[in-house]
Amino acid sequence: MAPIRRLIQRDRSCIAHVPAIIGLIALALVLRLLVWRWHELYPLGGDEQEYLNQALTLLRTRQYVELRLMRPPLYAVFLAACIVAFDLLIQNLRLVQALISALTVALLYVLALRLFGDRRIAIVAGLLTALNYTLAFTATELLTETLFLFGLAVIFALLSHSTSISRWSPLLAGISLGMLALLRSVALPLLALGALWLMMNAGKRAAATFALAAILVIAPWTLRNYLTYHALIIIDTTGAENLWLDNDPAGREAVKRQLYALGDDMAARQRLAIERGIAVMLANPDHVAAKVWREARLFAALQFFDDMRNRPAIWVPPLQVWLRLILGDGLWLTILIGGAAGLWLAPARRWTLVIAAPWTIYIVLTMLIFHVEPRYRLPIYPALVPYAAWVLMRLSAWRTPAKRRMLAVVAAVLTCVALIAVTLGHRPYLSETLMLAQKHARLWQAERALARGDSNAARTAAEAALRLDERSALARVVLARVALMHGDADAALDYLNQALTAIPNHPYAHLLRGAIYRLRGNDRAALRDLKYETASLEDLQRWAWDVFRPIAPPQESLDIGRLDLGYVRGFHFAENGFRWTTDHAEILLAAQSGSMLELRLNGDRLPGAPPPEVTVHIDGIEVGRIIVPQSWHTVRLPLPPGAADDGQILVSIQSTTYRPRSLDRTSPDNRPLGVAIDEARVVDAP
Repeated sequence: MAPIRRLIQRDRSCIAHVPAIIGLIALALVLRLLVWRWHELYPLGGDEQEYLNQALTLLRTRQYVELRLMRPPLYAVFLAACIVAFDLLIQNLRLVQALISALTVALLYVLALRLFGDRRIAIVAGLLTALNYTLAFTATELLTETLFLFGLAVIFALLSHSTSISRWSPLLAGISLGMLALLRSVALPLLALGALWLMMNAGKRAAATFALAAILVIAPWTLRNYLTYHALIIIDTTGAENLWLDNDPAGREAVKRQLYALGDDMAARQRLAIERGIAVMLANPDHVAAKVWREARLFAALQFFDDMRNRPAIWVPPLQVWLRLILGDGLWLTILIGGAAGLWLAPARRWTLVIAAPWTIYIVLTMLIFHVEPRYRLPIYPALVPYAAWVLMRLSAWRTPAKRRMLAVVAAVLTCVALIAVTLGHRPYLSETLMLAQKHARLWQAERALARGDSNAARTAAEAALRLDERSALARVVLARVALMHGDADAALDYLNQALTAIPNHPYAHLLRGAIYRLRGNDRAALRDLKYETASLEDLQRWAWDVFRPIAPPQESLDIGRLDLGYVRGFHFAENGFRWTTDHAEILLAAQSGSMLELRLNGDRLPGAPPPEVTVHIDGIEVGRIIVPQSWHTVRLPLPPGAADDGQILVSIQSTTYRPRSLDRTSPDNRPLGVAIDEARVVDAP
């Protein structure tokens, strides 16, 4: 504990910083848990599934099996350990990473405090990290970035102001660096940077301790590679293979086929990749230059803005949209531009020249040489966040700099202008933002007009939105709804087909078109379109319930799980011709007074789970309490007096729920399941 206490102590005691650190961690955890909950249903991506499969193979066979593209081993080991400790449930693994991401905030607070000795700057650095949606989002991905950032922040915190911290810090930093390199080999240059820093500030012994500790951690894996492949592979072949993959004009897939043809001979793959990578770069300088310019623009791009514009069929709740844009893209620009200016202007010159600036330049250059993905930008965060915090704190007290500092100010301004120019060179963000704001204002006006039955105002607003964005599927869906209000189903279909030409997978257009096909008796086409209920994270049952009402009058008989959208809500997705309820589900049926309600229910659950207890209400009046046994059963319930006076009834089904995962830890199903229903209908009373 002594090294840690000394690490976060400067002129004040450690205790003075504890409330701020705890508050920042709590704030970070709130955001990360919110994103963690939102992403519960997100499927794993390709790289995520590969890492998870590698960890499962390690647990099952007690053998480490290489991925097709060789990667460092530590993340698979980390996942395997988490599975043993916290179960295989994906949400549990994501939760572990959310906690690690929140703890990273404390380390960057410490780093900023050590660099600038100002508690206010440290708090701002903590806020830039705690409120960062990008980091919260990344923590939900089973990829190396969250753990890598934590380890990188540990090393930076241990190395900063090395002359005033424990003699154990170089050893701990070296061990951390060795483990970080085994997580992602991109960390290896820190061996030289860290040793140089320690030599300048703490002497040769500290530098040697740091370097030797890192080498001793990495060496066993290097030896394993030598014994396995009979060649020097320090950690992995990722860098060598990407040199060829990312620079050959033939494309990544063509190069992959050549690499995979060599099988598991990683030594031959490394040797061939280096030779071919250098050769194609020398032979195709124009291609490489164009690629570098493209990657430079991608590096400065706004991740979430681009994602929402490039994938407009994917619905994102409004709160998430604002958090992504403000706390995601907004903080990225703040950290990038503020951090770049701070590297020129902030007083921690030694740290800037030896650690922060070289590390940032190295990460940027590797992306330009290879390729840019938004998550590849994250390693520059620990380097830039303290400097961005310093700039933000100094803006309020800015004074005209002395002449000897004017050159640094000019360089900082030019750097910031260049970064902004590159960002705007990637996409015209300002004009697109203005267009989107105007378009969604018109769409909001159209929805308000539809809600009050003013079809002319809705059409005018939707047409205005379409003039602003000719690809807008939402505007065409509004126009289709206006056409349906006037009974013109053909015009509505035409608008919906146009919407699907503009954005082929837009769920609103598919579902509304399916409702029209259902009304016309074209069940096959209706089923094809209504399957898009699963294509969005939005509750499309609720959307269909509200939107289909003008063209979907309730029916007396409903086959639950098939052509039922618009009449059901509160159910899980259909499976095998039926649906599971949540704890509260509703069904809309046509009915006449004096009739009876028939429900076909199934209480089948895993052994050990209590049978579902179901309470049924019709138009808000309780009509029955049922303990539903296993297998399919038909239940008949009389309509209460006064029900169906308007020709329809609202059936409410409340059920106790259970999660299959709670009884069978091998089950991937963690949904709260109530009772299974496959038919609801109104029949004449006997």
